[in-house]
Amino acid sequence: MTAAQKIAKEKFKKAIAIRQKTGVSLKEAFAEVYGKKKVGAVKKKAAKKVVKKSAPKKAAKKVVQKTKPRYSAKKHKNWATIPEHKRRVNGLPKKKKVSEQSILNKIHKVKDEVSSLDELQHKHMIGSVSIMQKLKDNLKLIQDYEKQKENLKAALKLNPKAQPKFKNAAKTYIKTYTKLISELKTHSRELKKHI
Repeated sequence: MTAAQKIAKEKFKKAIAIRQKTGVSLKEAFAEVYGKKKVGAVKKKAAKKVVKKSAPKKAAKKVVQKTKPRYSAKKHKNWATIPEHKRRVNGLPKKKKVSEQSILNKIHKVKDEVSSLDELQHKHMIGSVSIMQKLKDNLKLIQDYEKQKENLKAALKLNPKAQPKFKNAAKTYIKTYTKLISELKTHSRELKKHI
């Protein structure tokens, strides 16, 4: 026992002793032990004396009915011989009647779920094929744009005295081709991550 438990035990014994001496409630006795309230002696009322003498009565015998346990301790070998209302008390649930239609509905539901999963898997497989196709298309476009860009640069070098409209148009096309090439390269990098 810890020290606190020993102290509590002693205080409890004191409270019981005070209660027996004075006749106060246990709560008041504890209050006195813990120093919260002083309790004086309570005068007990004298019991009224009955002078009549009568024949002693015989005590009625108490009839105690034996109750059956709610769950039987013995395990039954054949549950079919026990009525349904007793089966539930003994822990077995009542058997539910299952119709053929409900079974068929469950089977169709499972088939639908499996077919939807198959479709998703098929789409995923097709998606990986389409990613490869997109990569190939991107590479072709990059090559085409680079060729056109090189052709425009070569045309500008060959014709230094070309009209300013042609030079400005060629420069804008070169800029757009470089932007497209950089975008296609980043797109193909992202596609490679998903393979």
